[in-house]
Amino acid sequence: MDDCALVHLHVTDRLFGRTPAEARGTVLSMIENLSRPVSVTLHDLPQPSDGQSMPARVEFYRSVAQAASGVIVSSRHEAKLFADFIDRDMVVEVVPLMFDDVRVEMPVPTARLTVGVLGFLYPGKGHGETLQAMSGLDPSVGFVALGRPSPGHQHIADELEKMAADMGRPCEITGFLSDDELRRRAAEITVPVAYHRHMSASGSINSWISAGRRPLVPRTAYTEEIATRSPGVVAVHADDTNSLRVAIHRALADPGSTWIDSSAKPLPTPADVATTYERLLRRWSA
Repeated sequence: MDDCALVHLHVTDRLFGRTPAEARGTVLSMIENLSRPVSVTLHDLPQPSDGQSMPARVEFYRSVAQAASGVIVSSRHEAKLFADFIDRDMVVEVVPLMFDDVRVEMPVPTARLTVGVLGFLYPGKGHGETLQAMSGLDPSVGFVALGRPSPGHQHIADELEKMAADMGRPCEITGFLSDDELRRRAAEITVPVAYHRHMSASGSINSWISAGRRPLVPRTAYTEEIATRSPGVVAVHADDTNSLRVAIHRALADPGSTWIDSSAKPLPTPADVATTYERLLRRWSA
């Protein structure tokens, strides 16, 4: 550590404390104790959907950004959230989340049809809305949650299982999956869905795409950003549950549409992101 001219942290309030105020104290103390320049990548920026917790979250992000030598966010949408709610005058750098090298390994079609959501289970991620949107489908079409509940949110898994049972529909919540297991299971899903309506950047969407899948996503500022930067990697529908229902029906009728065409090029690549980070970190450490 003594040889480091700069330390870079990836930061969200939920990683550093039970409340934004507690997290603020933890991160500011860490920056002070490092006794050298510290830059940050901010994740999960505050937005109006946070409700009553938004003011405290804004104060956390503003304090950390002001203490940092440089700030990175992961989308133009996040940069706008930063300007609108945290600090309009501070310059932030946008470095989009990378896509791993896409490996398209289409499995042999089976009679088992499934609709899947990928990532941690937590409020607002869209698991319940996706399952509800399946209500008009044949009950043999299964619902699969690729992932495990976030700490404190086991009740979401319980609620999904009950909802599916009431519908007479198979439901699987896989729990933790290794990277290889996640790719394999992502390839087995018939219809990949990412109905997180308040995302500002999404590793879950990137995981679908890196597995060669073309997930159904609601039309938001962030998903439009992905579609513009990397045409053909997401299937965008209107941002409401009826449109999600229609999109699922169409995808089940044409499962091939849920796979990325070989001509599509998801960007940025890992090399792109590494090059940009190196340039920025060198600048801030000078």
